Amino acid sequence: MPEISGTKDMRSYVATLWRWKWLFLVFVVAAPVGAFLVGRGQPNVYKSSALVGINGTTISASGSGSFSTTNVEAIAQLVTTTPVAEIAAGLLSPPGNPGQIAGEVTATGDSTTNFLTISAQDRSPTRAAAIANAFAHAISLNLERSAINQIDASARSIRHELRITHPDPATRAQLEQELVQLQTQRYSTSGQAAILQPATPSGTPVGGGTRQSVELGLVVGLLLGLGAIVLAESADRRIRNPEDLERMTGFPLLAAIESSAFSGLATSSEDEEAFQMLRTALMYFNVDRNLESVLITSAGEKDGKTTIATRLALTAAGAGMNVVLVDADLRRAQVGARLNVHCDGGLGAVIAGARELSETLVDFPVESPTAGRLRVLPAGPPPPNPSALMSSSRMELVLRRLEAESDLVLVDTPAALAVSDPVPLMRSVSGVVVVARMNHSSRQTIRRLQKIIESAHGTLLGVIATGTASGPGHGHYYPAYYSQNGHSGNDRGGLLRRLRREPARQNPPLVAGSPKAGGRSGPVWSGSASQGQNGHAESANRVREQD
Repeated sequence: MPEISGTKDMRSYVATLWRWKWLFLVFVVAAPVGAFLVGRGQPNVYKSSALVGINGTTISASGSGSFSTTNVEAIAQLVTTTPVAEIAAGLLSPPGNPGQIAGEVTATGDSTTNFLTISAQDRSPTRAAAIANAFAHAISLNLERSAINQIDASARSIRHELRITHPDPATRAQLEQELVQLQTQRYSTSGQAAILQPATPSGTPVGGGTRQSVELGLVVGLLLGLGAIVLAESADRRIRNPEDLERMTGFPLLAAIESSAFSGLATSSEDEEAFQMLRTALMYFNVDRNLESVLITSAGEKDGKTTIATRLALTAAGAGMNVVLVDADLRRAQVGARLNVHCDGGLGAVIAGARELSETLVDFPVESPTAGRLRVLPAGPPPPNPSALMSSSRMELVLRRLEAESDLVLVDTPAALAVSDPVPLMRSVSGVVVVARMNHSSRQTIRRLQKIIESAHGTLLGVIATGTASGPGHGHYYPAYYSQNGHSGNDRGGLLRRLRREPARQNPPLVAGSPKAGGRSGPVWSGSASQGQNGHAESANRVREQD
C-alpha cells in the first residue's frame, strides 16, 4: 500500500478516483457491454410461488407408535422427490417431464407457521405459475396418500391380529373399536395440506434477458473498477502530492511550484509569488544555519531543478541579494541557454585552470527598486572528465571564493541518480535542496537520493514539489488578492518583465577578500555573509593563484 500516514479525507479519495478514472471507466463500461453480449440471446426467466399450509393432525396406530405430518422442513425436502414430481407432471396440461420440472422447483418450510412455499421458474410466466400450483397439489395428494397408506397398514395389522390370536371378548371389542376409528380417520385425511395462496403469473422477469444482464454487469463493473483502483494505487510508487513528499522524507516542504511556472521566464504573478515563498522558506526553515551555498538537485531528469535554480536566483537577486548562479551540469548545460548567457570559458575551464574565475562570471541584468546583483557562471563546453572535475579540490576552492564574494551561491547540478557528478559537491555546500516532480518522481528514487546525501555527509535543507495542481494550500494565489493593489493576477511578466533584454555583460575581475561585488552588501541570507567572506579569504586567494 502507499506509504501515507494518517487518514485520507473525502477530497483525497475523489482525487484518487479521478487519477485512475480511465481504468475505472474501462471496467464500468466493459462489464455491462460484456453482459449485454452474453445475455442478448438469452430469454427472460419468470418466477411464481404458491403458499401451502400443513395440517397439524397426528395419526396414531396400535403397536406402531405415532407419526406426525407437521415437520414442514422435512416436507419441503419431499417436494422435489420423484413421487411428488410424477404426480405434478400428471396434473399439468399438457403433462410434463417429472425430471425436468423438478429441476425448476424449490421449496422452503417455516416451522413457526407450518407454511410451505413452493416456487417455480420458467421462461413462460404462465407455465411457471402452473408448475408451482401443480407441485402444491401434488404434495397435498402425496401427504394424503401417505396418510391413507399408513392407516390401511394399521387396519390390516388389526384384522390380522383378530384372525390369528382369537382374543377374549374384551380385547376383541377394543381392537374392533380401533379399527372403526382408523376407518373414520381414513375418510378425513383430505385436510393434510391446503393451498392457502395459489401461484399467479408474474409480469417481471427474475433472471436472463438483456436488461437483467446489463444491470448485473454494471454492478460487477463498479466493484471491479473500485478493486482495480485499489490495486493500481497500491502498486503505484509515484509521488502524487506534496504532502506525501514531505511525510516520506521527513524534511520541510519549502515550496510547491505549479506546472505553469515552467512555461518560460515570463510567468504570472502567482508563480513569481511561489518563488518568493521558496526564498523565504529556505531562509526561515534554516534560520540556525549560515547558508552561503545551496545545491539544487533531483533524483531524475525533467523534474524542474534547473528552472528552480534559475528562478530562485532571479528572485533572490530581485530582493536585493548578491547572488551567483553556478551551472555545474558539465554534461548538458542548460542555465546559459535559459538566461541567454554566453562566454568563451565556463566552470569546466576554471576548474581545469584554463580560465580565470573573474573572466567567466557573467553579470545578468536585474532591474528592480531593491535589486541586488546576479552573476552567472556557465558550465562551458563539455569536458572529457566531468566527474573528476567535480570531485577535485579546485572545485571546492571555487565554491569557497564564490561564497566569499556573494551573499548566496546557487549550484545547479545534473540528476543525482543519473550521474555521480553532484555527489562530491554535497558536502562542499551549505545545504542541498531536493526537487521532485509530482506524478513523475517515485518513492524509491527519492529515498535513494536521501541515502546518497546522507552518505556524502551533505545537509538536506528541504524538498520542493514541482508540477503540482493549482489550488489553495499549494502556494496558489488568486488574482483577486493582487487586484486589491491594482494589479491583475493574470498580468504576466511581473518581476521578470523588468529584466533588461540587452545582452548579458561580463563583470570586471573580482578581488578576493574585498567587499562583496555590486557596490552594495544587500541583505544577509542567514546571518553573516561578511563573516563568510573573511572566513574564506585564504581559500579564495588559493583559487586565484591556481587560476
